Amino acid sequence: MIAPFLFVQLIFGIAQFLAGIMANGIIIIVSGLEYIKRKKVTAYDLLLTSLGIFRIFSQVLIFVSHLMFFLTVELYMDREVFIFYLFVNEVNLWLATYLCVFYCVKIANIVHPFFLWLKMRISRLVPWWILVSLLISSAISMCQSLLYWPRDNKELRRFLAGNITTQALFQYIFPTPILVVGLAMPLCMFNVASFLLIYSLCRHTRQMRSMATGSRDPSSEAHIRAMKSIFSFLVLYTSYYVGVLVAFSTFPIGRDFLLFLVFSLAALYPSGHSIILILGNSKLKHYTRKFLLSAKCCLGRGSALDSTQSQ
Repeated sequence: MIAPFLFVQLIFGIAQFLAGIMANGIIIIVSGLEYIKRKKVTAYDLLLTSLGIFRIFSQVLIFVSHLMFFLTVELYMDREVFIFYLFVNEVNLWLATYLCVFYCVKIANIVHPFFLWLKMRISRLVPWWILVSLLISSAISMCQSLLYWPRDNKELRRFLAGNITTQALFQYIFPTPILVVGLAMPLCMFNVASFLLIYSLCRHTRQMRSMATGSRDPSSEAHIRAMKSIFSFLVLYTSYYVGVLVAFSTFPIGRDFLLFLVFSLAALYPSGHSIILILGNSKLKHYTRKFLLSAKCCLGRGSALDSTQSQ
């Protein structure tokens, strides 16, 4: 009864890992090619490249933890590995938040002095945003390591011995200050930027439809696609926090299923968000199509060569 369930979980984890590595790898490669072509890095490419690099780290850490747990049916947590994962996870959340803010400032049409000031300086602020995300994540990781790890390690041993529940373990590992600074703040910023952008796009789409003379308006369709992308970002970003809330809930959920849910949502967000980024960006989609066609041609040549040698 357990073996098929563990097998399905393992296949699901491998699929998420491969999709995330491929999507984020394409983002990094395309940004590198654009740098070689232009000899300069745009603020958007810098933000995407940073996000792609840290998401690859995150995917690898999640997959290794996922693999170790479901092969040994135990949760092993080393201090250095846990602190590094916390750091990478925090950087990913803040960079995704800044990316949504970047979209909001660049696309949304909001008449406000602060918003107009931000729109004029957004490109120069992106490197500082990345630096701030690294500093905040480093501070949270150091705080966790120096103040809370001795207690976390003790509670982890009690958890492995079956003396405390999974919910209690998560409450010990993520104390209130880290939850507020590391999770609540980026969530609030992301939601505000998302809703402002969706509101602006909805208003602009209505205006363009009322002014359009034909049945199909390219500008309106482009804004509708942008709304779909932002809404998908919002759903995936929120799903990550749903996993956190479930982990802290007091519902009678089995340990294996709860940890599988947390691992799955933690891995689904970075891989799914990167795939949506590719689908919503014409440049990334173009290069992805070229990469897939090249891979298909290589596979076709390899299979043809094998068949020729066999004859």
